Amino acid sequence: MYNIFVFSSVQVLEKLRAEFSSSTCRVIHIEKALEFYSIAFSRVFDLWIFEASHPGFSELTLDEVVSIQNVPHLLILGADDNVKAQATPYADKISFAESDDIAKCHALFLQLMHNRQQQNRERYLAGFIQQHPGLETLVTQSPLMENLIDLVKDVAPVESPVFLIGETGTGKELLANIFHNVSRRKSGPFMAVNCGALPDALLESELFGYEKGAFTGASERRIGKIEHAAGGTLFLDEVEAMSSAMQIRLLRVLQERTLQRLGSNVDISADFRVVAATNSDPVELLNNGTLRSDLYYRLSVFQIHIPPLRDRTEDIPILVQHFINRKKRNGREYVKGLDNQAMNLLLSVPWFGNVRELQNVIERAVMLAVSDTITADLIHIPGVPISDTSVDVGNLTDTAFRPGTTLKSYKNLLSQSAERKYLVELLDYTDGRIGEAAQLAGLTPRALYNKMKIHGLKKEDFKKSEK
Repeated sequence: MYNIFVFSSVQVLEKLRAEFSSSTCRVIHIEKALEFYSIAFSRVFDLWIFEASHPGFSELTLDEVVSIQNVPHLLILGADDNVKAQATPYADKISFAESDDIAKCHALFLQLMHNRQQQNRERYLAGFIQQHPGLETLVTQSPLMENLIDLVKDVAPVESPVFLIGETGTGKELLANIFHNVSRRKSGPFMAVNCGALPDALLESELFGYEKGAFTGASERRIGKIEHAAGGTLFLDEVEAMSSAMQIRLLRVLQERTLQRLGSNVDISADFRVVAATNSDPVELLNNGTLRSDLYYRLSVFQIHIPPLRDRTEDIPILVQHFINRKKRNGREYVKGLDNQAMNLLLSVPWFGNVRELQNVIERAVMLAVSDTITADLIHIPGVPISDTSVDVGNLTDTAFRPGTTLKSYKNLLSQSAERKYLVELLDYTDGRIGEAAQLAGLTPRALYNKMKIHGLKKEDFKKSEK
């Protein structure tokens, strides 16, 4: 969904709504210049539309508006020569249209969005990496990810805490970084702490810092990550790994917005936005006491669930090409892509390690490739031997163990084969009717389609010809 900010009269607004109704857009409208700064940055907008003849337009300084961070493309309706002259230095950020030519506004908007998507896709497929990643980093064909992007647009500019929930390897730190870079705190620091990587004593000094002489070996003052995050964002990964005592101390900082370094009684102001993350089910963490409920409710003002890779398999080809082009610069410029068998293999794997696991598999394949095409024999997925990508569930007396097959990999392969067998029989029973099949399986049609794609099944193959 596109977010459009409109500063115009009601008459122009109604014309814009009518013209843009064919696009998936949400229009936020103001009529007073006093509302501009509080509304224009309330979420991430894809386009700003200003009516130059509106009385309040003259109250805004164009130079000041365009120079603000994260300003989208600006479309000015009915601009006179004076306004166009002011906009000359920002030709790449500002476009013009007549107030009575609303159709041109819509056409221009569609072209701008198409150009942006194409540019982002081309840069991503080329392996380009943003030093400060924003929404342009999330190139996707998955409706699940598109919904996630809509949430980021709405939530990122707000100061409220965000709690990210996603399996290992889904990109929680990347998403936290994106939240920071499209927020009002973009110019401040982004400080990331993996709470599960440090014992409690080290984590305490890492977060809060310490004074000289606070403990043996503290030869000088050290500023902690919370203090360093002033004016920016603090990302706490695996937050449930903190001890209960540490969780209480963090909770106090979040409530009071002050902290004390180890060995000090002086309160220090703590101005930061917190983004926390876990790869576990928060309900389970609360039930077993791993995560304190008071800290959880403080951190999870807004929850975002990151979909696992197996639920967005349509993104695998894009991710694969991105990783190939990133890695091939290390003396493998001749590598172009994968053959069909290799790609089908990647599409058939459940990817319990998600995007990170896929990245590792592709990087290894690129380094082993001796031609421009990566073949299936170069795809090595730990725990999933290539020769064992299917298991005959119809005959469980077959040998389960063989060298190179772990118990976990065998169970995964068995589960996948059983799932495929079920889907084949289900689709055969329903003659490939997705709605009926999804209802019988207790799935949504979207979830059923995803599973069918993983197993290479097409509904057309189960349509029975009429007698």
